[in-house]
Amino acid sequence: MKRILLALLLIAFLLSGCGAKDNHSSLPTGTNQPSGNASNSLQTEGPNQAEEQEQTAKPDQPEQPEEPKQAEKADVSGIYTDKQGTPNVYNDLTLTLQADGTYAAEIGIYRIAGLKGTAAWDGDVLRFISEDPHVLADISIDDGKAEVAIIAGAAGILTGDVYSFPDGAPDESEEGYAAFQPSLSDEIAVEISYTEEQEKVVEKKKQEADTQPEMNETAKEMYQLWDDTLNAVWKLLEANLSESDMEVLRKEENEWIVSKEAEVQAAGQENEGGSLQPLLEAATAAELTKARVYELAKYAEGK
Repeated sequence: MKRILLALLLIAFLLSGCGAKDNHSSLPTGTNQPSGNASNSLQTEGPNQAEEQEQTAKPDQPEQPEEPKQAEKADVSGIYTDKQGTPNVYNDLTLTLQADGTYAAEIGIYRIAGLKGTAAWDGDVLRFISEDPHVLADISIDDGKAEVAIIAGAAGILTGDVYSFPDGAPDESEEGYAAFQPSLSDEIAVEISYTEEQEKVVEKKKQEADTQPEMNETAKEMYQLWDDTLNAVWKLLEANLSESDMEVLRKEENEWIVSKEAEVQAAGQENEGGSLQPLLEAATAAELTKARVYELAKYAEGK
């Protein structure tokens, strides 16, 4: 009986020890790790979870439309001229496309200026700028023809002036070059045409003059304009006429100069010493010189 009781007690003791051991083994292994590692585990998972939440909450961004590209401009390089109805070129525009998309531009205006600068597209026109002298202009190209509108002028090129280049490049072939040479009469006609345009400018200044000194100055300017033209015409005659023809013309010219000076002096004597004397003398000189230019032009027509 005692043996049976001892066996039962031994079995009960063994059973109670195994239960305690099972209770300890049921704890999560993570609780045996240092608290710092547990914190690191949370930190590692945190950013991924936040990123996923941000991606979930962030709405889809609409695609930004591409800005429309400016249509490429056609290359307008070339030579544009104004022959004024003759075989000769009097005004010319040369455009040469450069690597950066701008144009090297040269503008030649007969008896006024030769401009060199750069032109770049500004909308539908080429904006031209030259440095010496400083000139600003818009160049329009249409169907092989060009037009230059002066925005800011200098050195005889007036703001608001417009120059047209309706003709193509000059013919540089041997036969074309021969036909290209202007006649004496053509060259004189161009000189006169230029002067007549400038005369309009001076005439406008004369009408706007308010004081006697201003009127005197415009009369002097008019005379200077036609005197310069007479000198230009005379040089053309010397370059194209024979020496015998020029000898006859020189004699006539000397006689004309004496006659002109006498008439100018007589005109001033009407108001000698007065404020009108300079105006009367300059106006008379301009009128006589202009008439002489047209006489020489008529003479050249037969040569």
